[in-house]
Amino acid sequence: MGGLTIIGNHISPFVRKVLATCEIKGLPYRIDSFVPFFGDDRFAKLSPLRRIPVLIDGDVVVNDSSVICEYLEEKWPQAAVLPGDPAARARSRFLDEYADTRMSDVLLWKVFGRATVGPAIFGVPRDLAAIQSTLASEFPLVMDQLEAWAPGSAFAGGVSPGLADLSVVSHFANVRWARATVDAVRWPRTSAWIERVEAQSPLGRLNAIGEKLLRVPPNGHRPVLESMGVAVCEETLGGEAPVRGPMTVV
Repeated sequence: MGGLTIIGNHISPFVRKVLATCEIKGLPYRIDSFVPFFGDDRFAKLSPLRRIPVLIDGDVVVNDSSVICEYLEEKWPQAAVLPGDPAARARSRFLDEYADTRMSDVLLWKVFGRATVGPAIFGVPRDLAAIQSTLASEFPLVMDQLEAWAPGSAFAGGVSPGLADLSVVSHFANVRWARATVDAVRWPRTSAWIERVEAQSPLGRLNAIGEKLLRVPPNGHRPVLESMGVAVCEETLGGEAPVRGPMTVV
């Protein structure tokens, strides 16, 4: 089978980061979309941590969203999602790392995970007190840090959205889906940065697809994606029941 295959789901900020990178570079792809944690044994062989996304490019299998994006950048350097200057490239990579670690821990797992993933997939009671505690304590610390780093205009990596922008901003759709908000008065630079990236990159449209998938049952994803013009795989590696990965925290 030719072309790129991405195993993942638009609900995941890491998957949307990779899809946006493909679209910025003009790389066609098809997606094997299933609810996170529902991968079967074939998926587990491709992704030992049972995480998405996974990229399949011919005989090449690549795991981890950041590794995937750098693979795409090295194989298809145009249009670039990392700046050419070594210092600027290092800064972009660090912002990507910050988004994948600190932001993921606070925004994705402690807020979105507790509000949505745990209850919907694993039947874990929604811990509203824990969510509110995170929003009151850790969330502002993350936002204060982003406010210090946010570009006053344009984007973190230059004049067009790049990996750093996609990595950071992809998390905020999940924040909204958890019914939390970013205070534009308290964090104006970050709020403007989020708006720019969502408006001027594929991320805004990909977020809309993810939001729609949140509202349909797991077995209804394929027709929704096809109706929105998304190329989907003929066969899925999705399973019938959720399976926790070795590092799953919800």
